[in-house]
Amino acid sequence: MTTASPTAPTTATPLSLTAHDTDDLLAVAPVLLGFWPERSIVMLTLGGRRPFHARIDLPPIDEQSPAVRRLLDTRLLVPARRHGAVRVVLLYFTDEPAAAAAVHRALRRSCARRGLGIVTALLADGTHYRQLEHPDPTVRRRRHPYDISAHPFIRDALASGRLVHPTRDAMVDSLAQRPAAAAAVTAALVDGRHADHGIPTTGRAIRDAGRWALATVTDLVESAILPTDADLARLLWVMQAPRVRDAAWSHLTSATASAHLRIWSDAVRRAPDPLLPAPAALLAWAAWQSGDGALAWAALDRCRRTDPAYRLAAYLALLLENAVSPDQWSADFDWSAGLPPATPLPPSAAPTEEPP
Repeated sequence: MTTASPTAPTTATPLSLTAHDTDDLLAVAPVLLGFWPERSIVMLTLGGRRPFHARIDLPPIDEQSPAVRRLLDTRLLVPARRHGAVRVVLLYFTDEPAAAAAVHRALRRSCARRGLGIVTALLADGTHYRQLEHPDPTVRRRRHPYDISAHPFIRDALASGRLVHPTRDAMVDSLAQRPAAAAAVTAALVDGRHADHGIPTTGRAIRDAGRWALATVTDLVESAILPTDADLARLLWVMQAPRVRDAAWSHLTSATASAHLRIWSDAVRRAPDPLLPAPAALLAWAAWQSGDGALAWAALDRCRRTDPAYRLAAYLALLLENAVSPDQWSADFDWSAGLPPATPLPPSAAPTEEPP
C-alpha cells in the first residue's frame, strides 16, 4: 500500500477553492494533488486549525485486513483530529465499488469513534459517481453521470501548471532517471576526478565543501538556472557528506521552495544511482514546503529505494505521516556549527592594504 500523502497548505502560494456541489468536489481532488487520482481515497478536511488533504491507495477488497483498515484510520483520521478538523469529505476514485464500499464502512465507524462528521462520501469511477452517505439505500446505489474535464477548477489548474500529470504513476515517472543525462554527469565525475579526492570527511573539508555547495545553490536559485554537468557532479559528490547536504538544505525555505523544486527535480533525473539519496531527499523537502505531499512521497520513495535507511528521508516521512504543516519548520539553523574554521587563504592570495 502506498503511504498516505497528507498535505497542509503552504504559506508561499496558498490555493483557495470553494466547492458548491458534487462536480466541484470531484474537480478539487486532481487540482490539489496535481494528478488525476485512480484507485485512491482522497480526504478533505473542514473546521481544523490548518485544513489539509490526504490521499492514500484504496486497498483491493482481498487485502482489507483489520491491520490495513487500522492503517487507514491512522494515516487519514488521526491527523485530521490532531489538527482540529471536525468534518471530512471522503472521495473514492476507483472502478472497484465493492472495495470502496467496504473501506467506507470501516472509515465511517472510525469517524464516529473520533467525533468526525462526514459531509459527504462519493464513489467516482471516471464517468459516474455514487453518494455513499445518502440515507436512502436506493439513492446510494444510483449512479450519476459526471464530466469534469472542462470544469473551471480543472481549466484553471491546467493553465497555471498545477495539474500536470494524468495519473500518480505519471507523476512518479516524471522523476525517473534520464539515462543520457545521468551518463553525462557520470562522465563529469570522472573528468573532475572527484573520487580521487574522496568524500569530505574532515571538519575543514566539510566546511569548505559546504560553503561551496551553499554558494552554488544560492546562485542557482537567484539566477533561475540549472547546474552544468560539472557543477552537478561536484554537488552530488560532496553532498554524500550529510553536513554538506545540510548546507544546501539550509537555503530551502517556504520562499525558495519553488526554485528548489526545479533544481532538485532536475538533479534526481540526472543523478547516477549511488548519488541519488541527497537530491531526492531535498526534492521531497522542497515539495513538502510547497504543500505537495504527493510529490514529496514520490521523491522519498526514490530516495529510499537507493538507501532505505537515509535519515533525512525518515525524518520527513514522519512529518508527512503526521500531517505536520510546512510552516511549523524553520530553515534557520547553522549547518556549520562545531566545524573548524574555513581553510585560510594562502599568503599570495590574501588581500593587502594599499598605502594611504
